[in-house]
Amino acid sequence: MIKSNLNKIVLCATADNLRAGIWYAGKLQGCQTFINHEDGHAAFAGFLQQHPFIPVYLIVDAVEEDYRLESLPHTSGAAKRELLTRKLNQFYRGLYYRTAHFISRDKDKRKDDNYLFVALNNDEFIEGWISVIQRADAQLVGIYLLPMLSKLLVKQFKLTAPDILLCEQLSSGLRQTYFYNGRLSMSRLVPNVPDDIGKLAYFYLAETEKTRLYLMSKRFISLETRMSLVLVSADGVTQHISQAISQDQGLDCLSINSSEMAKSLGLPLDMLQEMPELLHMQLLANGNLVDNLAPEKLTKGFRFRQLKQAIGIATVAAGVLGVSASAWMLLQGLNHQAAYRQAVQDTNVQEHRYRDVARSYPVTPISANDLQLAVELDKKIAAYPQSPRRMMQVLSAALESSGQGSMDNVQLDRLRWMLSADGNVKDDDKSMPLPTSQVAGNAQANASVVLPADAAALYEVGFVTAEIAGFGGDYRAALNTVNSYAANIKADARVAAVEILQEPVNVSSFADLQGSTADEQSAQKPPVYFKLKVILKPVDQVLSEVSGVTQP
Repeated sequence: MIKSNLNKIVLCATADNLRAGIWYAGKLQGCQTFINHEDGHAAFAGFLQQHPFIPVYLIVDAVEEDYRLESLPHTSGAAKRELLTRKLNQFYRGLYYRTAHFISRDKDKRKDDNYLFVALNNDEFIEGWISVIQRADAQLVGIYLLPMLSKLLVKQFKLTAPDILLCEQLSSGLRQTYFYNGRLSMSRLVPNVPDDIGKLAYFYLAETEKTRLYLMSKRFISLETRMSLVLVSADGVTQHISQAISQDQGLDCLSINSSEMAKSLGLPLDMLQEMPELLHMQLLANGNLVDNLAPEKLTKGFRFRQLKQAIGIATVAAGVLGVSASAWMLLQGLNHQAAYRQAVQDTNVQEHRYRDVARSYPVTPISANDLQLAVELDKKIAAYPQSPRRMMQVLSAALESSGQGSMDNVQLDRLRWMLSADGNVKDDDKSMPLPTSQVAGNAQANASVVLPADAAALYEVGFVTAEIAGFGGDYRAALNTVNSYAANIKADARVAAVEILQEPVNVSSFADLQGSTADEQSAQKPPVYFKLKVILKPVDQVLSEVSGVTQP
């Protein structure tokens, strides 16, 4: 596929014969000539069979050509195609090989587009070649007029004059092409070139004058236009013609030997002198495409093959990309699997080290979840503008060991904290069951706190619900523990009042006797709850009473 893309067959058809050159990577490999006859057509068919699947480019060098300059309103897209088609039908209705070449765009307000419409008026001399190409199923790329390739020669020769008449001596005759500011405007072919070199100067001059009159009739140039005459030959025969025209007629005449250019392109000089049109074929083989005159149905085979190649290349590219992506993903998977195994090993090692270190930690009765909960509660409490921190500090300090005995068996279950100016505020906690007699007995005590009469002062009031942990049935010891705890709280200078709302056992003489004598021997002792009401003094009052004591 790649080799066939590097190969090209370039044809040049004249009225008498067909030149067929084959190029590989821009280098001419060989050139044959086929006579425009049945025998030549058969030989050309054999040539195409020897070189199948190679793109074919056809150059036409004919007398029957037509050129028309036309300005059209600027359009684009489908409107542009429709307008050009309508113009081509208007100029060349019934002609098969035709095209529109964009020249330039005006710079005035309308900004019209300037086109050169070209067509091949008589295509009978190439019908035989086209039939052979179609029967051989060759990949015809396009059909091109030779003067349109001559425009490339003007650029290659770096000719910058505004009005140039390029005269090329070809196998088919003398080709005169007029360029205005480097753009092709008109071309004509004079087939009968005299063999006598002495008559060439007059022949060139006479044909130039005919071309000049034609250009003036078409208003391409005016009478005052000074054209630059450029004579191109491969053997330098036009050198003396150029000098003669310049001296005798006073015209700007320049002779260019194309042998230097042919040498740079790798064309054999002897072949170029025999077939001057090889220079145009070489330009086309080098990829310098110009406007195509062939209708779409003649080139659909080549376009279908291009599409097929593009799909094939895209398929191969997608396959290579897919294989590369799969390999990359496989490599990534292997790397991730290795990393996973390493992470599992590291995790096992860290867990083993953690267990070894955890064994050396002291045993704590508080679980990690409880510690976490305590920290979260502390953060939440610290977020409030006034917190129960002082109340908790008082209750915590009272639990420390003191002269009243150990408080290790006192377990705080609930703390309700509030700010109130009423020292007799009650707790509405219903979670702890109380005997009816005990509630009645404590109801009066719950309303017995008397605070200083200060309506503006707010007191921190805390209702503490606690129990005696590990209770063994000794109610007296439990009562002593509760009384000691209340005394510890009362001893704190920040405390205004402490009240035992509920004792582990109701010692009132008005209470009903409850319980069982088997409680002390029972394996599962009932919980022993007690409840305290603690009222703290305002901070200002504490500071005034204890001067110099720093607020904790």
